[in-house]
Amino acid sequence: MRSVAIVNQKGGCGKTTTAINLAATLAAKNRRTLLVDMDPQGHCGIGLGVPEDRIEHGLAEALLADPPGGADPDAMLWEVAKNLRLAPSTLSLAGLEAARGGLAHLPDRDARLSQFLDRVADRFDWCVIDCPPTIGLLTFNALRAADEAIIPVETGFFSLKGSERQAAAIQAMSTRLERELPLRILPTLHRPSAKLATDLLAAIERRHGMLTMPLVIREHESLREAAGFGQPITEYAPGSEACRDFILLVEWLEANPVACTRKKINAALAPRGELALDDAAPVSPAATSGERMADLLARIRQQANVPSSPMTPAMPAESVTRIESPVNGDQK
Repeated sequence: MRSVAIVNQKGGCGKTTTAINLAATLAAKNRRTLLVDMDPQGHCGIGLGVPEDRIEHGLAEALLADPPGGADPDAMLWEVAKNLRLAPSTLSLAGLEAARGGLAHLPDRDARLSQFLDRVADRFDWCVIDCPPTIGLLTFNALRAADEAIIPVETGFFSLKGSERQAAAIQAMSTRLERELPLRILPTLHRPSAKLATDLLAAIERRHGMLTMPLVIREHESLREAAGFGQPITEYAPGSEACRDFILLVEWLEANPVACTRKKINAALAPRGELALDDAAPVSPAATSGERMADLLARIRQQANVPSSPMTPAMPAESVTRIESPVNGDQK
């Protein structure tokens, strides 16, 4: 199972929208997908039409159970659609980090989510984690459990100013967790017709270089409408340009598997409350050939009318060809 954390402490950057629609698009491609809502606001459930009053077991109960997930971890998951399950958040998750919330006093307090996911990993191909809007134990749990992190960054001035601090904060947390965590910047809420947004997109690429993904999630009215109806874009407007943006995001991620080390957690814990770690084990999601990546880029260039000059995902920002559709509007 490949785990992706969607993380940004700045509101209005499209974090939850990205998490919901990335997970739904993966599921639509027949990838067994788990969406984990670590945000106490519970917006993933709302955006997928899951009624909170019918959630019997939320993520808070799963994290506090012994072992994490309880006797039947599958009972903690809500079946949203074919190939898509949700580990839902409820209001009780908000108090989990408090002094008497139950999580802070556990010796493995930052590893509970990782242990829970290890118990259900064989049921899924992908896990998408929507992180909370604050840095605390819940965010540490999310990053401990993830194989990679994506920071959605709106192509706006204040998002640009905060993106470097956000990236630095995540890298600092990764160091504290004693692990390497591949980090990617995803430009979101982009308006190609606006010169300022285009200039800010170029500035994001200059500042973050190879960390910046060569595609954008554009601002689409249909994404807001879909959330209002409690549906992912794959159901609300499957033929829209908004849906196409997420299809391209999934194809790019699958063509670029992570190459990191994920330190597995031992059942036994160190006496001081620190985690005892096994030797680093390589994470290798389903292998993707160079031919597949070349075919994907050639197809995208043809669709977007982009010259077929050579490109690799690891080139500097100045050389990156944006993966975009030539159409700016939505089609339902």
